Amino acid sequence: MRLIVPYSNELSVADTRLVRLTEFLGGQCELLPLGVGETLSPEFVDKYVETKDSCFVVNPSAIPQLMSDKLFLQELAPYLTSRFPFVLIHNVSIDPFSASILSAFSEGSLRSVQSVEGSGLDYKIASEHKSICGAFSGLSVGPFHETNAQVLTQNPDAKAVRTYITLGGQPFFASTPSKRAEVFFLASANIADLDENVRPELLPEQFPQLIPPAMFIRYAFRDECWRPNQPHATLLIDDPLLRKNYGFLNFESLLGLMDEHNFHTTIAFIPHNWQRNSPKVIRLFQTRPDRYSICFHGNDHTAAEFAVKDTGLLNAMVTAAKERMDVHLKNTAIPCAKVMVFPQGKFSRNAMNVLKAQNFNAAANSGPYPLGEDVRFTLRENLQPAILKYGGFPLFLRKYVRKIELQDIAFNLFFGKPLLVVEHHEIFKDPESLTLLIRRIHALAPEIVWSNLETTVQNSYLKQWSPDGVLRIRAFSNTGSIKNTSDAIVRCCVQWPGCSEIPVEALLLDGVPVPVDESGNSDVQLTFDLPPAESRNFSVVYRDDFDLSHANRRLQWAAKVFFRRRLSEIRDNYLSKSSHLLSLAKAFQRRLPKVIND
Repeated sequence: MRLIVPYSNELSVADTRLVRLTEFLGGQCELLPLGVGETLSPEFVDKYVETKDSCFVVNPSAIPQLMSDKLFLQELAPYLTSRFPFVLIHNVSIDPFSASILSAFSEGSLRSVQSVEGSGLDYKIASEHKSICGAFSGLSVGPFHETNAQVLTQNPDAKAVRTYITLGGQPFFASTPSKRAEVFFLASANIADLDENVRPELLPEQFPQLIPPAMFIRYAFRDECWRPNQPHATLLIDDPLLRKNYGFLNFESLLGLMDEHNFHTTIAFIPHNWQRNSPKVIRLFQTRPDRYSICFHGNDHTAAEFAVKDTGLLNAMVTAAKERMDVHLKNTAIPCAKVMVFPQGKFSRNAMNVLKAQNFNAAANSGPYPLGEDVRFTLRENLQPAILKYGGFPLFLRKYVRKIELQDIAFNLFFGKPLLVVEHHEIFKDPESLTLLIRRIHALAPEIVWSNLETTVQNSYLKQWSPDGVLRIRAFSNTGSIKNTSDAIVRCCVQWPGCSEIPVEALLLDGVPVPVDESGNSDVQLTFDLPPAESRNFSVVYRDDFDLSHANRRLQWAAKVFFRRRLSEIRDNYLSKSSHLLSLAKAFQRRLPKVIND
């Protein structure tokens, strides 16, 4: 499949953005330049477009000068719809020529486009076309306050169009069957700019210019596009000790909720607390790994400990955290996911490099910004399953229960981002908002797998079948696995995207080292054959060249950490249950040194 884009002189802005979006999603494009004196005729297309398995793009603003006369349009439309399986009409305007394009390619079902009156309208996505609308099926997205929103106008006397998205009750994204082709129509006069700077939290605002064309591209190109692996999710609870109760959290009660509503909880565990477990809760984690797991939550959980820039100190902290959790594993048989959740959500770029060198799989955080930095992210960077801006080390974003909208879930599912739901113990004072969200997630994505954080990030990769029959995997975790469900041997190529300052030490296939690709490609790559019904585990191992600049762990430091942790636990276990006492404590806290800030 190819996207065929005709143009004269230079490609229009709208077509340029469409080409970039198609290539970003994994599709291939073919530009069709017309020289001086050449017209967009059936003869011209037959001469220069060899493959029939293509989508032909019609941009009304780009082709008037390519046509000999308006009557010729009546020949071009039936020719294109009989020659190609897909035709896409986009970048339409409120003008007679756009109206004639719409009418010709819809066989009279569509008349024109018109501006939408009013503001604060939702885009409503049809529920009956899941093969096109995917995770957005049945949702309302918005409200939006656009100044130039457009919709398609229909001819009530002609055959009905198949509508996927409406705005104000009128078609915004629709199609009509015509001879061999499905003809798709986008009312938007814009395509999202992948190179525009967009804050991650504002991603849903890109819906009108991004999702409808992306829906079409995914539908037309099928498995030739990058597609998400099976979606995974986990609930993260920060800070608790593994004891029967921590604040409003009771581990036995939470297990009952998980069994009733079918979800998994990962405890962001502070390594400092490795010796302070309850045997009964340890047994609970041992016997129910399907519901409970742990991951790293800093080391001592001191104020902004992972926001420092000293790589030697960071390396020492990560080493100490791993040593503590290695002993914890020997004592409890509970593995700790090699995913770092940053204390207070604060981190530095150097912390990301150190974690990569220490072969952590990823980091998870509520925000994407290093402490003290005003970082810009392009839309392209935001649409990956993980942020790769910091040395190529994946940063997966998580969100609090009461801040998650259904459209946020749909965006994650559409682009292969895992659903990382975060809370503290206070949510269990009244867990109804949590269980309501879980029910909504299951309704929107019945196929979702709730698992521990390590499994969740390992499965957050993209897959694409290349034209040469190779299954390409774009991995966003150091480790992952793939199973061949077909009856034939599958050639697999795993790629870890993103440039890295950390040298690769080894590539592993089922734990066995294989040669490192030294081709000069910035992406780390591993290729192998996968027999039918078999699975393979793949890993990349980085070399840690950072020095160990051990912090001065004198008695004063140990007492400081001890003091901070106990004050935090008093706050969570006792003061949090009384609003009056908690207010007094916060007022008192503001008068103390930052040593007790948590």
